[in-house]
Amino acid sequence: MDKKNFSRVLIETVVDRGIRDVTDDPKRSLRRLADMGKQFSEGRFQKASFGHITNLLKNDDSPYYEMLEDFLAAVDHKSIKTFGLNMGYDSWTYGARLIRRESEKRGYMLPWVVQIHYDKDPICRLKAKDIDGIINRLSPLGVNTYVIIKEHGMPDDSELVRIFSDHPECAFFLFINDAQISKEHAEKIKETGNAVISINIEAENAESVCFMLRKMKALYVIHYRYGADEVERFSDDEYINSWLSYGSAFIFLIQKDSDKGLAGKFAKNSRMQQEYPILVWDVYSDIRLVNEMISDMPFIFEISSEGDIIYPAGSDINILDTDIIEALKLTAPPFLPPS
Repeated sequence: MDKKNFSRVLIETVVDRGIRDVTDDPKRSLRRLADMGKQFSEGRFQKASFGHITNLLKNDDSPYYEMLEDFLAAVDHKSIKTFGLNMGYDSWTYGARLIRRESEKRGYMLPWVVQIHYDKDPICRLKAKDIDGIINRLSPLGVNTYVIIKEHGMPDDSELVRIFSDHPECAFFLFINDAQISKEHAEKIKETGNAVISINIEAENAESVCFMLRKMKALYVIHYRYGADEVERFSDDEYINSWLSYGSAFIFLIQKDSDKGLAGKFAKNSRMQQEYPILVWDVYSDIRLVNEMISDMPFIFEISSEGDIIYPAGSDINILDTDIIEALKLTAPPFLPPS
C-alpha cells in the first residue's frame, strides 16, 4: 500500500469511529473529530479550516451543533464519509499538494475545482464523454472536485452516473437548476457515494424534491441564483430562515449576472458569527478563497455547455477544439511562487 492510500485508510478509520460516537455524545464527539482533523492536516488550508471549525465548536450554544446533529441523523453515513474524504483528503490535502507542485512546474495556475455546464440537448456540443475526458486529464494533476451544472430538465442520465462511479477519488456537486430528478436516478447517484445533489430553491417543486431526498437519506444541498441587486435581501432574518424548510445543512449562493460573488462577505460573516443552523457559501467568492489558500491566488475555471471557457473571461478558446491542458496554459494566470 502506497503512502497516499495508507494515509487515507488511517483517516477513514478515525472518521468511522467519530461518526459512530456522535450518536452517544454529539458535542464532545464533534469537537474530537475537528481536533483530529486538525492533527491530520498537512497544508495551511487544512490547518486553517479545521482550526476555524474547532473555534466555532467551542461555543456550546452554536446553532451548528443542531445543524450537524440533524445532518448526521438524516444522511447516509457511508455517503458522508466517502464524500468527506474525497473533499478533505483527495482534493484539499493530497490533491492540493499535487496542484501546487504541478502549477509551479508548469508555470501557470491549476484550479482546485472545475465548473462545467451540461445539457443533454442534442444542439449542445459538450457531452458526457467530454466531461470524462476533462477529468481523466486533470485528476492526475490533483484537480479532484467538479461542479456539474445541469441547465435544463433531462431524463435520467446513466452516462453521468457512470462518470461518478469511474472516478471514485473525485468529489462531484451536481447542481440541478429545475429540481427535476426521479427517486430512481437519485438512488443511483447516492450509491456512488461521491456526489452531492444540489436543488435550486427557485424551482417550483424544490421543497418536495428535497423532502424525497431527505427521506432516502441522500446527500443533498440547496442553491439559490441571485442578482447583484438582491444582496441586501440577505440581511433579512425572516428570508434567511425560510431556507431552513428545505432540510439542508448547506446553501450555495450563485451570482447569476457576474462572477464577482457579491454575497461572499455575507456568507463569510454568517459562518463566523454562527447566526443560523445552516452553512452559507457564495460559490464564486469561496472558490476564489479556497484557491488562494491553496495556491496564493484566486482563480475560477468554468466551461459552458458549448465547451467555451467562461472564466477566466476574455478568451475565445473552446475545450472541444483545444486540449484541456493547453487551454489552461493559454488562459490561467501565471503561477507566482510565494515570496
